[in-house]
Amino acid sequence: MNVPLRRLLIWLCMSLPMTGVAHATTGGATAALSTHRAVTHAMRYHLALPEGWAATREWPVLVAIPDAHRDFADNLQRFVRARGARPYILVAPEVLSCGGAGSRTADRYDYSSTVWDSLQGIDDFAFEDAGLAAVLADVHRQWHGDAKAFLTGWEAGGHTVWAQALRHPERWRGVAAVSCNYARRGAAPEAISRDPARLRLPLQPFRCGAPGAEAAAFIRFVDAQTASAIADARAHGFQPQPVRIVPNAAHGPLPEAVFAWCDSLRASR
Repeated sequence: MNVPLRRLLIWLCMSLPMTGVAHATTGGATAALSTHRAVTHAMRYHLALPEGWAATREWPVLVAIPDAHRDFADNLQRFVRARGARPYILVAPEVLSCGGAGSRTADRYDYSSTVWDSLQGIDDFAFEDAGLAAVLADVHRQWHGDAKAFLTGWEAGGHTVWAQALRHPERWRGVAAVSCNYARRGAAPEAISRDPARLRLPLQPFRCGAPGAEAAAFIRFVDAQTASAIADARAHGFQPQPVRIVPNAAHGPLPEAVFAWCDSLRASR
């Protein structure tokens, strides 16, 4: 390879916004997830563009938060499979709060050791307030995502989902909390937003209708925590809907139900 051509290829690689691309084979189809760091923040995120994406229009955005295992990319692939030909840009930010402190370990993240060390001792929710704002700004600017995104998460991802809904209702087009944990983490009364957007934010809790023997044992705890989250939200002027139970659905992130709900909100716009 001659020197000018080699220099051109190096320049092109350095100019691309993505920091990596992972190809995962799921259900016989290969979906490409690109991995990025926010331009103005340390937060990393995984992204899957929809079929037919082009820079000639704006696209709906769905942010998906995993459970305490923090399998960010694998959880996002479940939404890729369920998305089909829908036009959603899918985003999985590497948040810190989706689980207890004991499960927040470096091996569950893709942050460099230098960045990871810098995150120790910081407030998870302050990190995510700024980090998610930066990620959404990137998605809007670079991939023409809608300014307001949908947000979903399941199980321990509920710590992130409920906190973000209560702290930043102006940020979200709709929030789907799926079989979520809630322990008022990041949701002290003084942290809950008074923005008028809270009065209009679509906030829908979901729960599986067929959890199976393994999950059934703790579903009652999830139900109690969801009831607590709904009560806190209503006490601060939010208007969450009653829990929607998805018949015959096994315990999980329920991407099909979440997409159907997001579709209904888009259709009623």
